Amino acid sequence: MKKTAALTTAVVTALLLAGCASGGSGADATPTPKAQSKAAACKSLEGDMKSVSSELQEQTTNLQSNPKKAVSELQEFDAKLKAATDDVSNEQVHAAASEFEQSFSKLVGQLETYAKDPASADATKLQSAITDAQSSTKSLSKVCG
Repeated sequence: MKKTAALTTAVVTALLLAGCASGGSGADATPTPKAQSKAAACKSLEGDMKSVSSELQEQTTNLQSNPKKAVSELQEFDAKLKAATDDVSNEQVHAAASEFEQSFSKLVGQLETYAKDPASADATKLQSAITDAQSSTKSLSKVCG
């Protein structure tokens, strides 16, 4: 349990360090249906990306005391992240955001496995999900940085 919590804490740190909160300079941009600029697309995701770090941090703490609730909260957040990604029409930003959302979803799936039975959780699969999330965060940061 401590090892899994340490791995999950590592992803929070990595996402913060990788610039998960990077984006445009404002938080209230509304994406246009077509011909969305890269800057507008990044701006539309900025608030969601900042929320990823804080949500992961909060739910990592809850994972120790109430793993099922933490996973449920992360699943709800993942659905919001997917909706935000789907709203992005700029192809370059959408591709990077979609890659990030899919890796985040994979991470949540691994945390769900942990919540159901911590003793049987596969630390290798969890580490792989963390690595994928880190990589996709860096990719999104490069696009929107």
